Amino acid sequence: MSPHARPFFDHVARVCDGTPYKATETARGFDVELDLADERWHSAFVAAKLNWVFTYHVSMPTRSSYAIIEDTRSLVWFGDVPHTQRTGVRRIEADDEQTDQGVWTVHDPEAVPDTDQYRFDAEEGRTLITSVARLYALQQRGARHEGAGFSVAVGLVVTLSVIATVIGVAVILNLLGTFGAPS
Repeated sequence: MSPHARPFFDHVARVCDGTPYKATETARGFDVELDLADERWHSAFVAAKLNWVFTYHVSMPTRSSYAIIEDTRSLVWFGDVPHTQRTGVRRIEADDEQTDQGVWTVHDPEAVPDTDQYRFDAEEGRTLITSVARLYALQQRGARHEGAGFSVAVGLVVTLSVIATVIGVAVILNLLGTFGAPS
């Protein structure tokens, strides 16, 4: 994690403390997700009929911006133990959506919401992150701003698509006899 991301991460971790969410430091920033290993929240998860869980991968490509990539996983219960399964659903956040704070009181990390206030939906985790980010005047950027690699990959895909289309058209025209032998 970059040093300029540390205060943002620390604040998000303080807000998560005592809630069903946890913040975990990563090499690129931090993740926010439900703490499925903490058994004290299992009854709330069951009562909410939780079928999906979300992991928010947060990075700070610059000192004044952050990016969120959201992964969705399905949740199944084996006895009293929740297990997740990857679904392949990934959402890349591009805009700083103006959402309300929901259950989060980000100015007072000691103010933990009541258990019955949690919705455990995708919006709740995003709101936690964006609410803290606003305190630091951070602007949300899409993950495409994280480096040149994404731009190169998109450029390569577009270039290969154009080449394949041109070759395909040439083959079709050749089969139709448009490119006949010169007389």
